[in-house]
Amino acid sequence: MNSYKYTLDKSSKKFRCPNCTKKAFVYYVDNETGNYLSSKYGRCDRESSCGYFNQPSGNKSIIAPFQNIQTLNPSYLSEKVIESYCNNYDNNNFIQFLMKHFPEQDVIQAIETYYIGTTDIWNGATIFWQIDNHHKIHTGKVMLYDCITGYRVKKPFPHINWMHKVLQVEPFVLQQCLFGLHLIKEHDQKKKTICLVESEKTAIIMSMILPNYHWMATGSKTNLKHELLNPIKNFKIILFPDKSELLVWGDKMKSLIDLGYNLKCSSLIENTNYIDGFDLADFIMK
Repeated sequence: MNSYKYTLDKSSKKFRCPNCTKKAFVYYVDNETGNYLSSKYGRCDRESSCGYFNQPSGNKSIIAPFQNIQTLNPSYLSEKVIESYCNNYDNNNFIQFLMKHFPEQDVIQAIETYYIGTTDIWNGATIFWQIDNHHKIHTGKVMLYDCITGYRVKKPFPHINWMHKVLQVEPFVLQQCLFGLHLIKEHDQKKKTICLVESEKTAIIMSMILPNYHWMATGSKTNLKHELLNPIKNFKIILFPDKSELLVWGDKMKSLIDLGYNLKCSSLIENTNYIDGFDLADFIMK
């Protein structure tokens, strides 16, 4: 018997996401009636490019008869998995791109700092491990880059996956964390300022250029939220939104400041003439 009042539909049915409009949305099901809840409750499977996730516990009219809605505990990967994939950098397109533009020792340092991994699910693919401040591995994001341009390979399809899926770990409850979160030491007397960008690639490149900061990434423009930022709440944080995202991140920053965060937001990229989506690493590499 299911101990939860509502769970995500376990069938293969997908619906239009209310956020990105793609047919990748999984509804919540009432386990007593078998009926779907309102179409706004559910999770988009496009975790990186969309990230919409709305749980029914936020709607009191639905859960009024039930005082305690249980949520599943997050899953983690074994620490041993990093040892298996932090190698083969000659066949890692992203690392080969970095080697062309930065001193070898700096690239090696970045690899060791962020535990950058390699996988052959696509030839030359990179793994960006999401490791939290307790050194628990939430997952690894897999992406394929062009070794010459340094840009993501998006044709004939967006090359993006997750290591818990690659490793076929089931059941698995994904709860993302900031990329680079493992860098913080809560009890440091002299805490480094945290610089927060969207792209893991950008965080790594900037860590080589301005190493006096902790560089972290949300992994998605929708991941600038309290749930992910809470572990760094007591740090000074500077946001560097991508081109066209200044207003969105600025609005989110205001709500985070109301929660006690020490945040500033840079308009550096927004004030350029580059195309939407251009980010800090693009600016520096230009």
